[in-house]
Amino acid sequence: MEVAVQVGIAVVWWIALAGALALTLVAIAEIVRILHHAREIDRLAQVALPAARGIAGNTAAIGDLAAGVESVGRLVAIVETIDRTAAAIERRVRALARGLREPGGA
Repeated sequence: MEVAVQVGIAVVWWIALAGALALTLVAIAEIVRILHHAREIDRLAQVALPAARGIAGNTAAIGDLAAGVESVGRLVAIVETIDRTAAAIERRVRALARGLREPGGA
């Protein structure tokens, strides 16, 4: 009877050992896949890094746009004033030219 129990224990032990080996192989396969994907992610990150730096550099000036918009508003007001002044000067010069062309105007 004792031999049968020892054989039974040995059989159960070998089955458990085989199961543990199978699970270990599955875990190793998963770890290899994870490492492969991690290396691929790292490679793609290295490729994308210069573009990300460029985007960050190009968008850094967005905060300065508000000041630019204010400056444009002031510039438009100045240009409108210059336009009105130029139109007034043009009207005066035309009136002066008409006055000079008319007989007895000058």
